[in-house]
Amino acid sequence: MHNGDRLVLYLLIGMLLYWAWRSFRSWMADKPADEWEIEVNEEIPVTEAVGLLEEAGYEVMTMKRKVDVGITVNEDEELQSRLFIDHFARQDGKLFVVKLARERKPMDRTGSGIRDHLLVYALLFREAEGVLYVDPSRRSIQKIQFHIEG
Repeated sequence: MHNGDRLVLYLLIGMLLYWAWRSFRSWMADKPADEWEIEVNEEIPVTEAVGLLEEAGYEVMTMKRKVDVGITVNEDEELQSRLFIDHFARQDGKLFVVKLARERKPMDRTGSGIRDHLLVYALLFREAEGVLYVDPSRRSIQKIQFHIEG
C-alpha cells in the first residue's frame, strides 16, 4: 500500500466515523420525545379537581407525575430538582397538562406570571395542546395555550 492510498483510506475512515457520530447525536437528540409516552392510570381517585375536569368533559388520564431534572452548572456542579404534573387530561383527542392552583404559590394573572408559572410544562410536553390550570376552590378551569413566535 502506498502512502497516498493510506491517506485516502484514513480520510474515508474518518469521514465514516464523523458521519456515524453525527447520526448518533441526532438520534439521541430525538430520543426524549419518545420518553414522554404517557401511561394511563387504571383508577384515579375522584378529587374535587378530577370531578371538576370530568364535569367539563375532560378524561383524566393520570395521577400526579414527577419529572426528575438534573442540572449541571459550569460543567462541574451537579444539582437535582423535580417538576410535578398534577394530571394529564384528554378532550376530543387533545392532550392537556393539568396544574392545580395552590394557595401557598398563587399564579399572577399577568402574561409574565402565567409564563413563569406554566410555560415550562408546555415546553416539556410539546405534544400537549396546552395547560389546564384548575382551581377547585373557585371551581374554575382555565385553558392556557402558548404561542411562541420567533
